[in-house]
Amino acid sequence: MKSIITVIICLISSTTFAQSNYEKSMGQAMSLWRSGEIQKASALLERISQAEKDNWIPAYYQAMILTAAAFREKDKEAQMRYIQSAETILNNGLQENNSEWLVLKAMNTTALMVTDPMTKAKELSPVIISLYKKALAITPNNPRAVLGLAEFQMNAKKYFNQDSSKECEDVKKAVSLFNEEKVTVPFSPSWGKDRAEQILKVCK
Repeated sequence: MKSIITVIICLISSTTFAQSNYEKSMGQAMSLWRSGEIQKASALLERISQAEKDNWIPAYYQAMILTAAAFREKDKEAQMRYIQSAETILNNGLQENNSEWLVLKAMNTTALMVTDPMTKAKELSPVIISLYKKALAITPNNPRAVLGLAEFQMNAKKYFNQDSSKECEDVKKAVSLFNEEKVTVPFSPSWGKDRAEQILKVCK
């Protein structure tokens, strides 16, 4: 999961669009994130979100930044603060019919699970799978939902030494969907293709 976060940051930072004030501010937030300024990036995205009340994307990236920080953070207390802050944003976002939002909720719940997998996996694994499946029910061709569910289930099967050929086929499908994806809205989620290709290389 840490590697997919790195891919997300690199992809977002290289995305260019015609620069409105909103896009300049979003670009600044992404630059702050890329340079490791988590708190500054999060605070700026919160201000953008307040100014763009009908736009879910700034809040999405604020929660994304906090979730990404949770995966990288070694201090347990700081890690939980990041997870809980992202969770608050995601729960208050009123985006339960937004496939991308649900994928991010699944990622944040995964971050919570990996803080103590031995005790939390049994409870949270079904929640994570349910979030991915709900995202797919809303948007069946969302490549991030296809990839997220496949990778999560693949990791679980690896733990139990089970065959993951089905998940490999799903990753292959995700790559195809990424190739077909067209982003027309500035900063709309488009990450994940590189990660899918990496996983596909090690599929048996």
